Amino acid sequence: MSEGRDRWQRWMGTLIGSLMAMVLVVSVVSIVLVWPDVRCGSPLDGIVLKEGECVGVSDGSFVFDEAHREVYEDIADENEWAAAEAEAEGLPLVRIALMTTLTTTQDSAMSADRIRSALDGALVALHRANRTRELGDPHPLVQLVLANEGARQTHWEVPVSELEDMSDDEVPLVAVMGQGVSSDRTMDAAYRLSKHEIPMVTGVTTADGIDNGIIPGLLRAAPSNTDFAMALRQYVDGREDIASAVLVHDNAETDLYARTLRSAYEEHLSEYLTSSHQPFPGRSIEEGGVEVFDTITQNVCESEAQAVLFAGREPDLKVFIESLSLRACQSDPLTVLFGVTGTDLQADEEVLGWIEEGNLSVLYAAGADPGWGDGAETPEGFADFQTHFENLVGGGREALANGYAVTYHDALMTAVSAVRITNPWSEEPPTAGDVRDHLLLLNSEQVVRGASGTLSFNENRDGNPGGKYVPVVPLPYPEDPADLPQTGPYITPVQ
Repeated sequence: MSEGRDRWQRWMGTLIGSLMAMVLVVSVVSIVLVWPDVRCGSPLDGIVLKEGECVGVSDGSFVFDEAHREVYEDIADENEWAAAEAEAEGLPLVRIALMTTLTTTQDSAMSADRIRSALDGALVALHRANRTRELGDPHPLVQLVLANEGARQTHWEVPVSELEDMSDDEVPLVAVMGQGVSSDRTMDAAYRLSKHEIPMVTGVTTADGIDNGIIPGLLRAAPSNTDFAMALRQYVDGREDIASAVLVHDNAETDLYARTLRSAYEEHLSEYLTSSHQPFPGRSIEEGGVEVFDTITQNVCESEAQAVLFAGREPDLKVFIESLSLRACQSDPLTVLFGVTGTDLQADEEVLGWIEEGNLSVLYAAGADPGWGDGAETPEGFADFQTHFENLVGGGREALANGYAVTYHDALMTAVSAVRITNPWSEEPPTAGDVRDHLLLLNSEQVVRGASGTLSFNENRDGNPGGKYVPVVPLPYPEDPADLPQTGPYITPVQ
């Protein structure tokens, strides 16, 4: 009897143990299946993981790149201040989104340094908009949200969908600024936002056609590729030692920047293009690309041209400059010219060494000049910007060398200016559609006093900035202002 009871107890113990083990396994599996991936914050953050990148829209509380945590926290603090001030003073409050590539890869079009500069410039403009009267009456107050579309913009639909929904929030989204890459994906995102009547002010996109003439409700803060070509034409016409040039261009179909820069060269510098064009497969917008610059360098030597007009992205330009520094015809001086809103190359010691060793002169038409305020001909509004930048960010001239802080500052200044002239006496925040209707009234008495010029936007120029300085900048930047190009900057026409 006792033996039977013992067997029964052992059997029950085994059964209970097995059931408990099964419950534990099921519980663990359930946790694994339902527990959210926390690499992109909590589910409440609204950020999602796509192919290893965190994309979506944040008020600054989610940090897309740890290297930029400090400026994210500064933006989040300013957003909190604006909300508290709006509530205390009974003022309307609106949101503007900075949408661009806030994460990077080794060869992506936006580097980490340029993204940081863009965020710094936007922070300065946000602070000026909310804390001073330099953009007029601070009514409504402004919050800045940050929208990441991924290093190669492959996930742009995620933030765009969120931004569309935010236009109906209690604190409405009234504009998007800062698009940073001239590509088909930028165009696709802009078309979507335009259909939703959300106005846009691009950041450093320069491709011709990314403007109000093609996409209603879109202004450009940077020069266009045509502006770059005009600036380079003004410079080359003043050089007696340049009579011929070779066009070297990225032939990636989706890269609007390279494609339209090539077209601008062909239109405005055609009489200098005396040799066969040299195409190459770029690697910044489309993955991959074959290194073909050794062959192109040989063809440049064979052409006996005095200059190269380069239409491509910075990662490819670096490879090309290295190849040119080793060319067989190194005894003959060669000038390399390109157009870009801003570049990291001023601080790239390796590239500067190749230029010196290779008997090269490298200059670029730009959206900003590292020498503004220190010898170069300077826009009227730059000094005020520089003062605010030093107080909030610091870093001196080196922090402004790549030009992105200047351009993103002016992009947000433009967006805020459009908001401020929309129903300025209303106690209610304007709608995105109302702001869009006022974009092309930023002229005459309503100009934007930016860091890169007294900017004017009108229908005549399809929303491209008039009054913008487009200097031709040497690489490396000379210590003596007397060594700067003597033609002075090209200034875009107002009409």
